[in-house]
Amino acid sequence: MIHGGGHVISTRKDIRHDQTQILLHAGFLPVSIDYRLCPELPIHKGAMQDVRDAFYWARKTLPTLPLRRSDIRPDGDRVVTVGWSSGGHLAKTLGWTVSPLGIAPPEAILGFYCPTDYEDPFWALPNLPFGQRPIEPPGTGYDFLYDGLCDSPIVGYTPQASRRALLGGWMSLEDPRSRIILHMNWEGKSLLVLINGLQRQAGTRTVTNPSFPSVEQIQAISPLARIRQGQYSTPTFLIHGTRDDLVPWQSSKRTFEGPPGGGSRDRASDIGGCSAFI
Repeated sequence: MIHGGGHVISTRKDIRHDQTQILLHAGFLPVSIDYRLCPELPIHKGAMQDVRDAFYWARKTLPTLPLRRSDIRPDGDRVVTVGWSSGGHLAKTLGWTVSPLGIAPPEAILGFYCPTDYEDPFWALPNLPFGQRPIEPPGTGYDFLYDGLCDSPIVGYTPQASRRALLGGWMSLEDPRSRIILHMNWEGKSLLVLINGLQRQAGTRTVTNPSFPSVEQIQAISPLARIRQGQYSTPTFLIHGTRDDLVPWQSSKRTFEGPPGGGSRDRASDIGGCSAFI
C-alpha cells in the first residue's frame, strides 16, 4: 500500500484503517510503506528506489518472518500493489523497476486517480486546483519555498493539526510543504521539481532553480511511456474520477485506450488493463 501526497507530503500512517480492514477480510496481508519524499531527492533517486526495495522485501523477506497470527502466511509469489494519487504512480513504476533485482513485477497493480502520463502537456502548464488563486510569493525564484524544505531527505510529513483547514482535505496555504505542491501546480513546475529536485543553498535562504528535464528523463518516470516501449506488462486496474483537478483523468483513459488510429498501441489490452471513470 503506497500513500499519496503529491510525492511531497504524507506518511504510511495516513492509509485509512477501513481500507486495511477491507483487504484483511478479503484474505490479503496489507503492508503500508514509507519512502523518501521529493523534492529533497529527485523521484527516481528516492521514492522510486524505496518502493522498489520495499517490494523486494515483500517478495523475499516478509514470507520468512514469524507473525503473531498463525492463520496468516505471506506468499512472496503473490504480491500486488495499490496506491493512491502519487502513490498509484509509484505502484505502477514497479512494472519496470524491479527486473534489475532479479524478481518479477507485481502480480497486479491497482491505482486510484494517479499520474500515468508525465509527457502530457498538463504537467508543464499552470493549474489552479481547488479554485484557489495563486498567492504572490515573497522574494524571487524559489526562495519562498525555503521553509518547506529540509536539509536532508525525509520519509514522512503531515501538516500540523492547527493547519488542518486544508484545500482538498490535505493541503494548506499556511503549510510550507503544501506550498511546494501548490507552487508546482500554479507555475507548471511539477516535472522540474520531481525529476531534478530542490535543495537549500548552504549559508543562505535561497533554493536551487532546477532546469526543465529532458524527454528521456520524463519518459524514465512515466508509466505510459514504458508501456509504449514494451517495458510494462503487469495487469493494471485504474480508477479515476472525472472531477479531479490535480491529476488529469484523461491520461488514465488514454493509457487504457491507447493512441487513436492503432499503430503504436500502448498495450493496454495486452496488460489486462481495466479502467473506471466516475
